[in-house]
Amino acid sequence: MVAEGRQDAILRELELHGSMSVTRFAERHSVSPMTVRRDLYRLEKEGLLVRVHGGAISLAVASERARTPERPEAARRSVATIGMIAPSASYYFPAVIRGAEQAARESSFRLVLGTTNYSPVEEVRQVERLLRAGVDGLMITPSSAVGEASPLYRVLLAARVPVVVVERSVTGGRFAGSSIESVRTDHAHGADIAVQHLHGLGHRRIVLAARESPTAPWLQEGWSRAVSRLGESVEGEFRSLPNPTVGTDESVQALRALVERCVAEDVHAVVVHTDVDAVTFVDLAAERGLSVPGDVSVVAYDDEIASLARVPLTAVSPPKWELGYRAARMCFDRIRTTSPGTVVRMTLLPTLVTRESTGPARR
Repeated sequence: MVAEGRQDAILRELELHGSMSVTRFAERHSVSPMTVRRDLYRLEKEGLLVRVHGGAISLAVASERARTPERPEAARRSVATIGMIAPSASYYFPAVIRGAEQAARESSFRLVLGTTNYSPVEEVRQVERLLRAGVDGLMITPSSAVGEASPLYRVLLAARVPVVVVERSVTGGRFAGSSIESVRTDHAHGADIAVQHLHGLGHRRIVLAARESPTAPWLQEGWSRAVSRLGESVEGEFRSLPNPTVGTDESVQALRALVERCVAEDVHAVVVHTDVDAVTFVDLAAERGLSVPGDVSVVAYDDEIASLARVPLTAVSPPKWELGYRAARMCFDRIRTTSPGTVVRMTLLPTLVTRESTGPARR
């Protein structure tokens, strides 16, 4: 291995684990310890790491040590490294990430985050990068359902480390009999409790408007189940909202059409996924002269920004922090377990947070 490639490998190891050992690195890469020490000297001169006795630590670890009281080395050392791959770090998933971080702090394992911007190609690249770097376990939220023809499907099945799928279903094909575990929200239950809430307020015509996403089929399932169970006492309709393209107002136009439908067909209760679309719907309703909840009751789904709408929105709130915490604990427990054990696929129930956007039906 040439010097540049060797030094890149050192930096990757520090990015993942926070520290590295000269002896172990030299053995893995079939070079002499003296060669590795020279690499560390050069990288430290460039300001890319900090040398310590027996190896090196990353700049992030060095900064953390400078801020915290000195502790025994055994207390500082990470016992494992788990890679976490999320579609986004800006909506919905920040709370999931914070939950995983808390589990990492409690159990002294290192969490390494990658984001994919909902790109299937980037998902595979991130998984392969983390596996090559030697993570001990993997948590991933795929951008969509993972079919048997998907490259990600094959990569996850071939992984030789524990894999936990977060907020997606692990069913069908070889996934069904694999050791891949999962933690996800029961979104069908979420739609069900939204319909129950509106029905309990006296609403008899309830529309579910959901953006095209991996969550939408579960929402439609729960909404259909609730409408069927309530029988003739409720009439429902499902509307699919398009995913917006940058630079277009396609989703706004779809929401404006939904407002007009509410006016034309005397609909006074809607469930809208996501929060962003629910906030936009309320603004468009106000432009049309409708009051919330006087003319139309609105339940948002996600509870990310629902409380910040012009009328604070009643919302279904998935247990996002708990998802991250449970998934990280599950992955770490599997790393520590030598026997195969029972494969766990867990669902968590969302809750309804009642605010000011829902009220009694008009008589």
